[in-house]
Amino acid sequence: MNTKGKKLLILGANPETANIVKVAQEMGVTTIVTDYDPQAPAKKVSNISYNIDAMDVDALYDMAIREKVDGVLVGVADPLIAPYQKLCARLGVPCYGNEETVKAFTNKRHFKETCKKFGIEGIPEYSIDDKDAVKFPVIVKPADSNSGKGITLCRNREELDSAIERAQKESRTHTVLIERYMKCDDLSIYYTIVDGQVYLSSLSDRYTLRTNTSAPPICVGDVFVSKYYDEFVRNEHPKYVKMFNELGLKNGVLYVSAFCEDGHFYVYDPGFRLQGGGFHLILKYMNGFDQRKMLVNFALTGSMDYAETTGGNFDEKNDANMHGKSAAVVWFLLKNGKIADIKGLDFVKNHPSVDFVIDRFNIGDEITPNMLGTERQVFLRIFMHCDSKTQLATILKDFQSHLTVTDEKGESLILPSLLNVL
Repeated sequence: MNTKGKKLLILGANPETANIVKVAQEMGVTTIVTDYDPQAPAKKVSNISYNIDAMDVDALYDMAIREKVDGVLVGVADPLIAPYQKLCARLGVPCYGNEETVKAFTNKRHFKETCKKFGIEGIPEYSIDDKDAVKFPVIVKPADSNSGKGITLCRNREELDSAIERAQKESRTHTVLIERYMKCDDLSIYYTIVDGQVYLSSLSDRYTLRTNTSAPPICVGDVFVSKYYDEFVRNEHPKYVKMFNELGLKNGVLYVSAFCEDGHFYVYDPGFRLQGGGFHLILKYMNGFDQRKMLVNFALTGSMDYAETTGGNFDEKNDANMHGKSAAVVWFLLKNGKIADIKGLDFVKNHPSVDFVIDRFNIGDEITPNMLGTERQVFLRIFMHCDSKTQLATILKDFQSHLTVTDEKGESLILPSLLNVL
């Protein structure tokens, strides 16, 4: 079915969502973006925009009827998945989630309970009603937040109460999880569901860096393919297939964060949308399909199998083992300060192994203390390919030798990178 000339309403308007808008326009689609922020990035590139809060389903419905939209898609924002599902149901347009799956994959508490039914382990946790039983250190986090908001590492009882209060403020349901602090390998699991078929699209090793003592570690990069690939495919993947099938998932994308310790995989964070770190860009360059186009096509036709990008045979294109090659998403983080100068960015962007770069700061921008420990301190996301992980390390050394970000005193604002933790 042709998507050209159709109208697509996209909920949310952050920088990652702006890229979805551009892709939809390349497909000949007229885009409508709505968000409460008049200056939101995706609004600047959309054909039409509204200042409607994307949580206001009634107002969205009235606008969608007036605009005669043909489909709805949620951007890269967890809080908007529930209103997305409700709006689609009222309009009678395709939605990749139903009430049950939205509940299961947007709330960490419900996610752990759902996974447990299928033999997928969650991180051991403590009851908020029995604080004296807590063995430190622990991670305290909201059950329904994202991007690191409201998450605190607690090392003693004195820190626990304030951490719980902080997490409750970031939770729409005021629900908090107190989980064991995991000191082990971290993984990113990414699935694509196409017309009822479940595909593991990528499995990567996630590397983190602690930027302050109270916040949890923040990601500095993902390296594909994970060293746990064979073990996961053999022991865990069948459980996910069963879970998705029994929950009735027919189309969509879904990522899961997990730890691996002593042969056990422990899940801790779901995302029922495009992965904010941009893994779809790795899949585009390594495997030749674009999940953004697939989701736009689904929103307007009801099918993820968009032949222009899947070739009409997604099974042949999808290869979570990346055809024996390596790839990475590399993050460069900045510490507190005001940016006075940036050098070496063109070197990174023009490197032959680099496929795409997202840069989020300019000269004059300031990284404030409240941004530390969250993804808001990310300066660059670099999407790249290489023949091996050894070659990756060599390329990262080149990046570090060329890239500089300094403050007004000439001091570096760049924190240690993926190279320091590989």
